[in-house]
Amino acid sequence: MNMARITANALGDLRGFGRSRIRREVEINARRAPQEITAMQEVLFGKRVLDAVNRFPMYADKVRAHCGAVPTCAAEIRPGMLPIWTKKDQRELFASLREPPLPGAFIHATGGSTGEPTRFYMTRESNEWRVAVADRGYAWAGAEEGVRSLYIWSTPVHPPSAAKALKQRLARWLANRKQFSLFQFSMERKRECCATLNAFRPKALVSYSGNLLELACFVRDNPGLLQWHPATIVGAAEGLPPGGREIVEKYLGGSVSMSYGTREFMLIGMECRHHEGYHISADNLFVEVVDEEGRQAKPGQTGRILVTDLRNPATPFIRYEVGDMGAMMDNSPCGCGCPFPRLARVEGRCGEYVELPDGSRLTAIFIAHTLKEFLWIDGFQIFQPDRYGITVRLVTRDPLDPGKLAILEHTMRDKMGKTLRIDFARVSELEKAASGKTLPVIRVS
Repeated sequence: MNMARITANALGDLRGFGRSRIRREVEINARRAPQEITAMQEVLFGKRVLDAVNRFPMYADKVRAHCGAVPTCAAEIRPGMLPIWTKKDQRELFASLREPPLPGAFIHATGGSTGEPTRFYMTRESNEWRVAVADRGYAWAGAEEGVRSLYIWSTPVHPPSAAKALKQRLARWLANRKQFSLFQFSMERKRECCATLNAFRPKALVSYSGNLLELACFVRDNPGLLQWHPATIVGAAEGLPPGGREIVEKYLGGSVSMSYGTREFMLIGMECRHHEGYHISADNLFVEVVDEEGRQAKPGQTGRILVTDLRNPATPFIRYEVGDMGAMMDNSPCGCGCPFPRLARVEGRCGEYVELPDGSRLTAIFIAHTLKEFLWIDGFQIFQPDRYGITVRLVTRDPLDPGKLAILEHTMRDKMGKTLRIDFARVSELEKAASGKTLPVIRVS
């Protein structure tokens, strides 16, 4: 174990957070048999449900309305019998709380990329769990705490206090991590980012996936600018379009590993070196994929992702709908030997859709699958001012070619029909949310 991690663990233990104990348990769990992980989840899930119905009357009322009664025995609780907890439910619950539900619990919040931040409480111990499993997952990509890493990441809109800023700098120094702000990722900032990479020479590069792809295309178009190539790259917060991984690896260097997480839970799943699905942080979270009726989806079937936090008693995140679509893999073992179940894929937000003139909706997932065949497109974004038309914003090396656009429009109309107005515009960069994430669809109405 490196000195940075030893120091960080010691500080966490001195503050009473149980950091070393939790990290030892996290490492042991990665070597358990799959049956042991399943048994652990069943015990923790039942305990979390009983605790939530006793601690939060609003959650108990929702369970009672759905089930007819609240459960009294953990052994009898099954996930499918319980209601789905939504962001709306969580906002209402948080607004009703006049004080923290547990001593020492503190407030955390999502970035609110949909325009509505979700606030919740978490305990210090649950925070240690999520940081520990995240570090374990990043270790599979060679980007664990202590490895020299550059994070191309968003920074708060409002600067933190001097004390908090000092604490953050100390934490990054102990973890051997440097942060490059994503507040603006203009061409000049991309040039500065390359200079930072050349000077800092990190072993690992971590960033939102969309920005990795933008940076890779910038490096491709400015040969010789990037002199240093990290050994490993971690894509976070959003997926890469088909072909995007190959572009990032070719121009930024290193092997790309994709992570999947949210602000509510931190790391939900992580690719291992085999790159065959996302290993779920199953000792911290219980993850389900359900269809539109809330029934468990079959392996490989796309559905809504639900997450239960097994370690945070301060918020009833039980079968919580994160807003993402995805699919589970079957129970076949991974070649890496990890015992955790896997998500086969994550396919974006439930709300990412294009509205058609007849009022029907077409999921934005198809856009990536359509545009992957057009190798001249480096990035795309749909802007929809109303349901009668869209503008497809395209990032390309060369000016738009009318012949190529005609073929692209014909392909898109196979799914969108003939009544939707489709325009195209070449842009130098794509619009982002305040968090720095690339928005695949922007709807005005």
